[in-house]
Amino acid sequence: MSIVDLEIGFHGKSTDAGVIDARLFAESLTGYSAVFARANEISNGEMSTASVLVRADFRSGSFIANIQLVQTLAEATTRFITSHPFADAGGLASVIGFIARDTAKESLIGLYKWLRGERPEKVIQVGGDVEITYGQNKKMVSNVVYHLYGDSAIRLGLTQLTGPVRTAGVDRISVKEDGIERMSIERAEAAYFVPEVSMLNMEEQAMYGERETVLVVSKLSFTEKSTWTFFERGATVTARIEDEEFWRSVHEHNVTFGEGDRIRVKIAWSIEKRNKLVQKNTIKKVYEVLPHLKQYRLDRREDQVD
Repeated sequence: MSIVDLEIGFHGKSTDAGVIDARLFAESLTGYSAVFARANEISNGEMSTASVLVRADFRSGSFIANIQLVQTLAEATTRFITSHPFADAGGLASVIGFIARDTAKESLIGLYKWLRGERPEKVIQVGGDVEITYGQNKKMVSNVVYHLYGDSAIRLGLTQLTGPVRTAGVDRISVKEDGIERMSIERAEAAYFVPEVSMLNMEEQAMYGERETVLVVSKLSFTEKSTWTFFERGATVTARIEDEEFWRSVHEHNVTFGEGDRIRVKIAWSIEKRNKLVQKNTIKKVYEVLPHLKQYRLDRREDQVD
C-alpha cells in the first residue's frame, strides 16, 4: 500500500470565514476520487485499487481539507509492474498533476492547461511518448498521460474537481504536499476542464471503437471466458480474447505463450454507463504472437512449475 497526503485549499471571498457550499465541496472531492481511481485503473489494471480519504481537520481562513490518496496493488501484480513509474500513489498523483515527480514528462492537468480547453491539432507517436501539436507549439507527453487525456470518465471527474472555481465565491484551488504548493487552478483556467456538450451527454450514449495494436502480456489466462491483462505503451489494458481461430490453436497445442510476450491484435472497446463509467475491451483477432524469452504452453496448469 502507498499513501500520499495532500492539502486541498479553496480560496476566495466566500471561504475567508472557513465556509464553503457543501454541495460544491462534496462534488469537488468526488472529482478527486474519480480521477485518481480511474487513472489507477488505466495505469495498473483491475489488480489494483485506489481511493481518496478525507481527514476531518478543516481550518479557518481559506477553506482547507486534508485528503489521503491510497493505492494498493494485489500481491500477484507487484512482480510485473514494480518498475512501472505509476505503480504507487505518488506516481499516480504525479501523472495526474496533483504533485510533481521527475518520472512524469508532463502531467494530465498540465496538458489541459497547455491546450487551454482546445483539442490537439496533431498527435504523433514517438517511441514510447506522444508528440502533441497545438498552434505553433509542440509538447511531448507520456503515453499514459495521453491515455488519461482521452478518457471520458477522467474528463467528467476533472469537471467535478474544478467546479468550485466556476462559482462566484471561490477564485482558486490549490494542492499542497508537505506544506509546499504543488498545483493550483485559477478561476481563469476553470473553463479548460469543462468537456464539450457531446461529452456532457455521454452518459446517455455508448462510446465504442476498434483499433489495431501490439499488447505485452502481463497476466494470461487458461480459459476462454477469463480476462487477460496487458501493457499497451505504458498503460494497462484488461481484455477478453474472442478469436475462435486463436483458441482452436490453443486447444490443439499449437500456440505457446508467456508473460512478457507480445501479440498483434484487433481490439474493440466500448464505454458504458452503469454505477460508474466502465470500459470493456474485447480482442476480436489475434494476428500473430511475438515471443519474448522463455515460453510456456497455454495448456500448462497454473500450479505447474519447471
